[in-house]
Amino acid sequence: KNNHLELVAVEFIVLASQWDAAHTDNLPPTLRGQVFQFNSAPNRYRLPAFYELHVWMGRNNPSGTYADWNPNVSCSQFAP
Repeated sequence: KNNHLELVAVEFIVLASQWDAAHTDNLPPTLRGQVFQFNSAPNRYRLPAFYELHVWMGRNNPSGTYADWNPNVSCSQFAP
């Protein structure tokens, strides 16, 4: 709105190598019962493999609070 940036979501990231070294049960991390998704390497973030959980907390997401994308949110007006 009004041509300004607004924090509407956060992404929790845990490096897979660190998580897997400390947890031998082969289960991904969870936060309040929500399971993190695995993102292998190479990836578009140029990070090593990681687990991630996206949380929409500042804007309603019809796809769900923990969905990766929100069809009602766009950064297109801020693209270079």
